[in-house]
Amino acid sequence: MKVEKDGQTTFMSTSEFDKYKVDHLFLLVGENPLPNYVAARLLLNQGGTPYLVYTNGTEKPAKRLQTILNSEPIIGLKTAQLVPLNDSEADAYQIQKAIRSKLETIKDGKIGLNYTGGTKAMAVHAYRAVFSKERPETVFSYLDPRRLEMCIDRENGDRIRIKVKPETLQVKLVKLFQIHGWTWQEKSEPIDKPELPEGATAFAEFHNNGDLVKLWRNWCNEVLRKAARDENNKNKWKKENQLKELPSLSLDNLKSHEKIVSALTHVGVVGKELSLQTFKEQGLKSLESTCKWLDGEWLEHHVLQQVQKIPTNLDIYDSATSFWIRNPIDPKNTKFQFDVAFMRGYQLFAISCTTIDRKSDCKSKLFEAYIRARQLGGDEARVALVCCANETDVNALETEITNVFNPSPESGIKNHKLAVFGRDDLIDLSSRIEDWIKQNDKDAR
Repeated sequence: MKVEKDGQTTFMSTSEFDKYKVDHLFLLVGENPLPNYVAARLLLNQGGTPYLVYTNGTEKPAKRLQTILNSEPIIGLKTAQLVPLNDSEADAYQIQKAIRSKLETIKDGKIGLNYTGGTKAMAVHAYRAVFSKERPETVFSYLDPRRLEMCIDRENGDRIRIKVKPETLQVKLVKLFQIHGWTWQEKSEPIDKPELPEGATAFAEFHNNGDLVKLWRNWCNEVLRKAARDENNKNKWKKENQLKELPSLSLDNLKSHEKIVSALTHVGVVGKELSLQTFKEQGLKSLESTCKWLDGEWLEHHVLQQVQKIPTNLDIYDSATSFWIRNPIDPKNTKFQFDVAFMRGYQLFAISCTTIDRKSDCKSKLFEAYIRARQLGGDEARVALVCCANETDVNALETEITNVFNPSPESGIKNHKLAVFGRDDLIDLSSRIEDWIKQNDKDAR
């Protein structure tokens, strides 16, 4: 049975986990608290109590997780308890003392320890503190990021592995960002429906031709940007009232190219000039967003559309584009931007989009996306780049990133955590992404 409340989706039938659920769960909090959240959701009985064991370095994520767990009545947990270790992350005596002091307050109920997030020293000494022959039903667990499994360790037998299937627990994108304390910029909510999808598809169709890619990019740089960018800050577009005053933009160098003309027709552009105001009326919210769409954001909307075409049996349940993350120190400015993302279970798939075709620039975009995705989704995160590079450069780029991120490249086994899709993939991108997802599922077996 599926239950939805406050943006959360919980599947109540989790029989595989039922026999390993506990009433008191100690969680070692790391820099990424997502595994702790997942463990609390899967391994605590209703009315159970989470105990968040943290050091000075993980105090903020621990307190943030405490607030989140306390504010989700659908889970039905008791108030999360904080267990500070201060700066004793490797001190055996202090770790055991802190945990045992909490254990002494527990009068009844089954106890568990999930040591996914802690350091090796924390895990060892926490295990020593919790383990007792007087409590043989104590459950020791670990979330395996490679196989997407909850592992139950036993003294008298092999580790038990339980797949955390996408339908077992769904963590929405907004919750994922909340776990990390990241919020959207004001008035910049992520977009969950692609803008001008037919037009985006038409643009994708002519961007699989390298010559037309260069031609369109040249028009964006030499006509659109020169007219619509702020003279004092070339990285920003002019204000809305200034954009309204712009004359129509010449399309003289483009009108002899049939595929470009066809794409422009899909977004209501006819003749030898392009009016930003007329283009905006096709379904965009502002003249600035119109400029951005033409300058390359069409690709993000095309990618989102392709993601949402993937068959429902792959359990993609939350997808969006245009994540503008607020800088907590300077809220008016952006900390970073995410292009397209979707969730499967608690696993993040992040896609960086660029109309650039130069391999070096594509590589930089992919690495940036990889770092951000790992910050959010941990080792379970998967990252892809959608670009306009040709097949040769895509293959070279995939080889390079495999050598960098594959722990054993000499094995000849490809690392599918990262993927690159070039201009030859744009038209059938939905199938390409679907194959990538299936390959990751196969790798996790």
